[in-house]
Amino acid sequence: MSARNMNRRHFLRAAGVTFGLPFFESLARAAAVEPRRFAFIYTPNGYNQAAFLPKKTGFDWELTPSLQPLAGVKDHVTLVTGLDRQFVGGTGVHAQCGSCWLTSSAPQETLDGGFPTNTTLDQVIARQIGTDTLLPSLELSTNDHTDNKETRYHECISWYAPGYAANVEKNPRAVFQRLFGKPDGDATRSVLDAVLADAKALNARLGRDDQEKLGEYLESVRATESRIQRAEKIAKQMRQPPIAEPAGIPETRGDYLRLQAELFVLAFQNDLTRVATLVIDPERWDSPRLFHGLFDKPQNHHVLTHTKGDEAKAAVAKIDRFHVEFYAHVIERLKATNLLDSTTLVMGSGISDGDQHNYADLQVLIAGGGWQRGHFHYEGKRPLADLWLTMAQQAGVKQERFADSTGPLKM
Repeated sequence: MSARNMNRRHFLRAAGVTFGLPFFESLARAAAVEPRRFAFIYTPNGYNQAAFLPKKTGFDWELTPSLQPLAGVKDHVTLVTGLDRQFVGGTGVHAQCGSCWLTSSAPQETLDGGFPTNTTLDQVIARQIGTDTLLPSLELSTNDHTDNKETRYHECISWYAPGYAANVEKNPRAVFQRLFGKPDGDATRSVLDAVLADAKALNARLGRDDQEKLGEYLESVRATESRIQRAEKIAKQMRQPPIAEPAGIPETRGDYLRLQAELFVLAFQNDLTRVATLVIDPERWDSPRLFHGLFDKPQNHHVLTHTKGDEAKAAVAKIDRFHVEFYAHVIERLKATNLLDSTTLVMGSGISDGDQHNYADLQVLIAGGGWQRGHFHYEGKRPLADLWLTMAQQAGVKQERFADSTGPLKM
């Protein structure tokens, strides 16, 4: 090749000019494989079944009054119904709803007192796909009640292990600072250096078993150091946060929900985390809640689910629709940021009928890539864990069982 032709080719490349080649979609996909992401939204106290549950199954399922807000995103939504969980006697019926919704323990495996809490699905997935991100997982809540008389079993749906809850963050400002705040790597590294120096001196005086325990501890220290390095790298790449720092908790209910969701969507967009959970409200929280734009006065959602009469049932249906409208909004935000195809967005409750405390015939909404669209209903005793096993395997987790699963779902 002549020098003139060589120079011409370099000039065209530098100018970004190409000729005669079509766009190869398969090569584009191979060049930029999107990581999988998972988000779980939990609503308490079940749903008004009459207004929520469709009668038709398949692709041509109808949108009931509570599901009507999904009209604009229905082609992206899957509804799974008829799956069951088993209540374990000896603990509160509501306490198990949320704390064991995503649990990896079978009902008879009560490793946490009387509770079958164990590593939850989100944490199982986070260990598979969250090792390269700043935060393996992000746990959020929109519970701004100040009279927190209930226990963590009512508030936390994410658990690291039996008895070890992943505590939720309620304040959007604190979430923002955790995601986009400037990391103080120097101060933290000095602490880690001191820990490692002390551990090295201690190791020589320990027996073999204790040395193994110390080794596990040091692995967690090294993991912390790696996350500091990632945080500093991200901070350098991100010239400024994508939104202004929130002042705190918004006054209106809808704004609060949307802001917390926006933060985990932004975390996905900047690959700060790939797994998130959001608790809309804890189970059985008997504090009146003001649903702005729905009612003239605060409503007690839990009490409404146990109140007979058409007026109370209509109020529960309005709250259900409010939550579904929020779910549709999150779908739209994921679409707008080109994240929906790589995200599995789940919304559900630990019971179906709040009045009956029914652990059977649960409803789960799923949006995002990799799921066949339509309403799928499962008759008989089909455990909810089959759905969770399906999601775990979709995330690349190599296991054949999850809690009391019988096998992955075929849709």
